[in-house]
Amino acid sequence: MNMHEYKLEEILFSRKEDCRILESVLSDWLSKPKILNYVEPKLNFPFNFKKWLSIYKNNNTNTFVIKKKNWIIGYISVQISHNKKNCELFHLFIDKSFRNNALGQFLIKRSEEFGKLKGVETFSVNLINKNQAAINLFEKLGYNKKVIKNNGLLKMVKVIN
Repeated sequence: MNMHEYKLEEILFSRKEDCRILESVLSDWLSKPKILNYVEPKLNFPFNFKKWLSIYKNNNTNTFVIKKKNWIIGYISVQISHNKKNCELFHLFIDKSFRNNALGQFLIKRSEEFGKLKGVETFSVNLINKNQAAINLFEKLGYNKKVIKNNGLLKMVKVIN
């Protein structure tokens, strides 16, 4: 993968232009019930951008996108806990046309770098326990399975040395 082709940007839900673009991108990506459920189990099908935005209201979340030729092809959000010890990664998604190019790894690693700069000690992610591709990816990057919650989510954690 030639990373010079790609550009990482932070997006803000407070900017109307970012929201306009993201609504279009996410509506396309999350147009199938199974995919929406894997990315955000709390949302019902069909995808609703206003409900998506409600997840981000009043929380300390940073969202990063990866672009190729100014087109968004990947997305991840991170939330640092109030005690600043843990950084939760969520809503990781790579456009189907760009998968298997290590872009998911790239977004996770950049998110971890962001968290390390903020002084976090652990990173965590909650995944649908049937999402084996995501589980394999996070295991490859050093995340360990911790617990399957009652809601069917698998919590994975990575401790920073």
